[in-house]
Amino acid sequence: MQNLSASQQRLLSDIQRLLSTLMLRDVADPRLAGLTITRVEASGRQLVNVWLYHGGELDEKACIKAMEKMSPHFEHELRRAMPRRRLPRLRFHWDAAFEKSGDVLMLLRDLDRSA
Repeated sequence: MQNLSASQQRLLSDIQRLLSTLMLRDVADPRLAGLTITRVEASGRQLVNVWLYHGGELDEKACIKAMEKMSPHFEHELRRAMPRRRLPRLRFHWDAAFEKSGDVLMLLRDLDRSA
């Protein structure tokens, strides 16, 4: 992970918070209900990687495609909410590591119970 300045970290956390709010408020597609932003990472100055996850059975590629289709709306709303000279573009990814972390937690709980 990159070493980010406090202002860059604040920008990424603001983007994550605003995107989560926009998803709750503006996304009417029932297939995307319950979709969660797990993390937001900078990829240079021009791009932000947004990692998504859903605990249920969703088609990952269809979710990413739907979010990319809504990306111009999200970027427009971010520019309105965050008056900055430039905001990076959004790129969406599926967070498979989030599911693996839940498996590790379950293993740790099972070990704790057996001890």
